[in-house]
Amino acid sequence: MTIPYPADFITEINRLLGDESSLFWDSQNSSPRSGLRINSLKTNLDLIKKILPPGSSDIPWAKDGLQLPLDVHPGKHPYHSAGLYYLQEPSAMAPVAALDPQPGELILDLCAAPGGKSTQILSLMKNKGLLVANDSNPRRVQALARNIERWGGQNSIVINDVPERLVDHFGPIFDRVLVDAPCSGEGTFRTDAREIKQWSLKFSKRCANIQDEILWFAGKLVRPGGILLYSTCTFNQLENEGSVLRFLQANPDFRIDPIPIQTGFQNGIPFSDQDPKGLRGAIRIWPHLASGEGHFFSRLKKSGVISEQISRQSTSAGISAENQGIYKEFFNSTLKHTERTEIISPESSDLACYGNQLYLRHFPSLHLEGLKIYHWGWYIGRFSENRFKPSSALAFGLTKEDIQLVIELPLTDPNLLSYLRGSPITYPGIKAKDKAWVLVTVDGFPLGWGKIVQGRIKSHFPNWLRQG
Repeated sequence: MTIPYPADFITEINRLLGDESSLFWDSQNSSPRSGLRINSLKTNLDLIKKILPPGSSDIPWAKDGLQLPLDVHPGKHPYHSAGLYYLQEPSAMAPVAALDPQPGELILDLCAAPGGKSTQILSLMKNKGLLVANDSNPRRVQALARNIERWGGQNSIVINDVPERLVDHFGPIFDRVLVDAPCSGEGTFRTDAREIKQWSLKFSKRCANIQDEILWFAGKLVRPGGILLYSTCTFNQLENEGSVLRFLQANPDFRIDPIPIQTGFQNGIPFSDQDPKGLRGAIRIWPHLASGEGHFFSRLKKSGVISEQISRQSTSAGISAENQGIYKEFFNSTLKHTERTEIISPESSDLACYGNQLYLRHFPSLHLEGLKIYHWGWYIGRFSENRFKPSSALAFGLTKEDIQLVIELPLTDPNLLSYLRGSPITYPGIKAKDKAWVLVTVDGFPLGWGKIVQGRIKSHFPNWLRQG
């Protein structure tokens, strides 16, 4: 089936690709391949390959990614609910690989929703350092928070604010900043007809103006010696190389940091011979050259030497004596004392309450008050009527070895589907007099909490993940 593309879009592609353009148009009439990226905090590729039909293949630029065969959609598998993998278009995995986040760093994902790239960053950080995941859209930030929660990352803060306020609040403190910018979406035309319907040259120019503004603020958040990674899922030069050039003209303290070419990558395209030679160090992914959709990304390095971060003391309160006693009772009756739970023990100085919600604050000296905070850190749970209710984020961030009572359900157990639907389940050994929180797992991987009530286990599987 031939897709009715706008004439201006056809002209631009033909100009950019020349003799290659026929290959591009042929690729647009083929079915795209989807992908998944494993959660290396929890599992490995070999395990996930066992639940997939034959035909999956490695993705050159994403060591934790797999390209799936056509018509394979593992989004309803319990392993997906357990956060063992994230469904993500293969090309979308490339920018974070180029960003190269390191454990222990302070990193900002400025336009983070729905969270695919944020979860990839968290895996590479290995629960060390801090990811600030921000999205200015109030509707999209909820999806961002949920995906981070399911991923089990402990070292993140979720913010729902605009870049200008982040600049005023933080200044240049981040080691790495990712800007996966809003764009005209030309790279997704063959998978999303809605993107075609809204496209026009005028719309592309409007996107470029938005990108210029976001990039300007992003540059003010990068510390000396730090990295800014800019990416889009579109093809035109105005929003890609053009956005980079306009940023460099306005920010002479940045330079292009070339990204090595590998299988499936193509160099950036300068406008003319007068453009900086480094512009070729940007990367394009074309669907006729790689098994992925269209993508562009460029790595920009800020001049200067990384200096010590300036710490500002947070004004957040700790935990009241009453709530600390309630939490201590929960901790001692539900969790084990392990290396992973030590950081959230009742005596931890990094625990803080905001309203009735309890968080673990990584980088507690990082000043956050005054921003629109969605999650202040690792969300542990909430206090209600002199009781403590653990969050699903806590369950996803721990392992079965950290919990006193664990329900282990194999994939073939009928109780598993009942739990995923939010229905009560029975389990051998549970008595009517028992009252406790239990961790429910699939093949040993945490899915969420259950509460023993009158000899049955009430499902506390998150509503937004329930099936059926």
